[in-house]
Amino acid sequence: MNHMQYLILLAFGRLDEITWGITPRQWLDSHWYIRYKGIVLAEPSSTLFVLLLGFAILWLSLRFFRSGNHHKSRVWFGWSMLAWSLSTFSAAISYQVFSYQLKCAGRAVCLWTTPWEIVYLFLYVLSVKLLVIAIGYCRASQKLRNFLLLYSILTGMVYTVILLAGVYLPNQFLVSFELMVLFLVPSYLIMFFVNIGNLKKSRQLIDRYLINAWIGMLLITVAYFLFYFSGISGWLWQRRVWFNANDVLHLLLIGWVWYVNRRVYPLIEDHK
Repeated sequence: MNHMQYLILLAFGRLDEITWGITPRQWLDSHWYIRYKGIVLAEPSSTLFVLLLGFAILWLSLRFFRSGNHHKSRVWFGWSMLAWSLSTFSAAISYQVFSYQLKCAGRAVCLWTTPWEIVYLFLYVLSVKLLVIAIGYCRASQKLRNFLLLYSILTGMVYTVILLAGVYLPNQFLVSFELMVLFLVPSYLIMFFVNIGNLKKSRQLIDRYLINAWIGMLLITVAYFLFYFSGISGWLWQRRVWFNANDVLHLLLIGWVWYVNRRVYPLIEDHK
């Protein structure tokens, strides 16, 4: 192995050993795409949806930053939304518009994932961990806030190790969207129960709105997996209509961002 190969291994691990099991021709037959100057641009409508989501989240993050007003909770919300928006743009590159170019072009068999998707997974988990910290500043006592901060740091480090293990072993499940979702369930449950506890004690509207947000995120995730396993996307594609589980996820998440902006954003302030 020469120096260049060592550098590639160090930077990208062994992701190119995880293949999709389909040829580039099979990929083209099963996806909507357009060609532009010899480049295959994949899933135009899906790309539009995910970019709309990314810009919506970025806009919300900037709103939180601009309205910080010495409230750490608003700043942490801003960082959480910023990390989420960056993860969304990374996903748009690899899962959508340049999916064929990154995974299939010039190959006998398409790759299953790319470094762009690893960046997406890392940034999205980071965004949720930052969100837990934001909830700590917004709705938790000092003692509970310290626990949430420590929990976020430790579990974030654990996931980073898991992700790197998946890259360098390599192991498909360790770098999968499904594992990431499973890994984040405890974080959403913790935030849910923090707000449930506060609602029982103080009956503040912010807790009710945040509980609705966590339930909404659960329902969105369930809708994604139901659509994914339903076979509806395949049925639609047979009729030349491109609409899949990712589109369901991204459109519903745009609604979630709108809800957070309208209901949650105005009420976020540090816990006294």
